[in-house]
Amino acid sequence: MKINISSVLKNEGADLPFSGAIDVGTLSYLGNGFSFDSPIRVDGMLRNIGGTLELSGTVRGEYNSFCDCCGAPAMGQLTADFEERLKDDLEGCDEECFELNGSTLDISGLINSLVWSNLPMKVLCREDCKGLCSVCGCNLNETVCNCETGFLDPRLAIIREEANKNSL
Repeated sequence: MKINISSVLKNEGADLPFSGAIDVGTLSYLGNGFSFDSPIRVDGMLRNIGGTLELSGTVRGEYNSFCDCCGAPAMGQLTADFEERLKDDLEGCDEECFELNGSTLDISGLINSLVWSNLPMKVLCREDCKGLCSVCGCNLNETVCNCETGFLDPRLAIIREEANKNSL
């Protein structure tokens, strides 16, 4: 997403509102797919404050995915706020400034970074998802099973034996 910043570049105190949309499509992150069926919205403001351009705004989008606990379809909201500073000369500027080159500002990289860093690490179909039964595999949100809940994976039997020895 490119913004023509020539109107605020040399005019101290000038503001430039901007908005747009970026089509992200489908992303894969931490083994889960995130499908953005509609473009991600970007709304913000560019201000010239004392020769430093301040860029602020919000990125919003809705995604479809699958629950990490039960595999059911899940929907979610991605929302990320941003504040960046841009300057012609980085001398005397802290690490929060970005160098400005020319009169067109491309914020595609910033938006891409915001989307990736704000995807959830764990997707749930609902807050109280019970997941799948580890024995029969039924969805515990939809069915009550009669499986033995004290089941221990036989590969972990050695750990149980050691724990029993230490407790005696």
